[in-house]
Amino acid sequence: MKNIYDLLVSEEKLHERFKLLTETGFFEPAKNIIENICNLFEDKDGNFIKDFQSTGFDARLWEIYLFIFLHENNFEQIDDVNRPDFHVQKNGYDFFIEASLSSEKEVERYSREFIREAVEKKDLKIQKELIDYYSIRMGSVLYSKLNKRYWELDWVKDKPLVFAVTPSHNYISKFIPDAKIMEYLYGVKITSDEIDGLLLNAKNVVVEEHIHEGKIIPSNFFSQPDTENVSAVIFSNNCDLHKFNRMGFEHNLSNRNLIIIRSGYEYDDSKPNTKAKDFTYQVKKGEVTENWAESLTIYHNPNAKIKLDTTIFENVKQIWVNEKGEFDGIMNKKFIFHSITGGSEI
Repeated sequence: MKNIYDLLVSEEKLHERFKLLTETGFFEPAKNIIENICNLFEDKDGNFIKDFQSTGFDARLWEIYLFIFLHENNFEQIDDVNRPDFHVQKNGYDFFIEASLSSEKEVERYSREFIREAVEKKDLKIQKELIDYYSIRMGSVLYSKLNKRYWELDWVKDKPLVFAVTPSHNYISKFIPDAKIMEYLYGVKITSDEIDGLLLNAKNVVVEEHIHEGKIIPSNFFSQPDTENVSAVIFSNNCDLHKFNRMGFEHNLSNRNLIIIRSGYEYDDSKPNTKAKDFTYQVKKGEVTENWAESLTIYHNPNAKIKLDTTIFENVKQIWVNEKGEFDGIMNKKFIFHSITGGSEI
């Protein structure tokens, strides 16, 4: 898929982030790495470039991210069907992935300015509202995909089906850690006491529903009707232009002199039960420290008719419920809960 920056839509229909990507020197590394990735795969539905330039920018960026993540994990991507989005194979094992996200609304109460003001004022009521709204929006995305009933397609039958989701509905959504999507998927909130920097006395608290401004949805997605046909959910809150910009810069895909600073919270593997630690570093050209999987989690459905093989992915955080009914899984030692990136061109 070449020439993704040759305009197929009029100037007034261009997405603001597409314009940022193509017209701002600071994002040249992102522009170049996205073009390189798109050269590796086909436009199955014929609308990819048009969507990428306009109303579907975030959704198509999520698909580009998933493509390169799967490529990095040595999956062969088979272009034999037009849905779900990905048919992948590795070592003779194949499954399907359908991608979606919680997109921005034209009229959004929780604008960037509104959220920033609430954070500056430390308005706990609004912050709780934002988390409740997050659960509602992510739940709506998964429910809408469930209604497509992909498992009934002849080519999907008897194969694992995975939904891949990312939050993109407002400014704060990518800063909310993955614990909230886990809470919605399994209907369990994990609480603990912080003692001397450690998180101890963990308890599972059952969550039955999520409420926001009168709208109520049931929690525990994996226990809802028809979800037994979904093998797992892939989730990442680290798919935006800054992710591609950092990766492109580290891989020498720009001649510009840029200062890129990244800060956030990451997993601390120094001792059991320790809480997340903060970090700050400068992204350096030619010095690769980041990969595509570092903030991605695979949540396995305990009620799935067809399980997703937990060994097919490498260096990826995974969560499942073991035979004792307890949460279990694999923790990626290089796991970023969330981050923020800033910088400038010199």
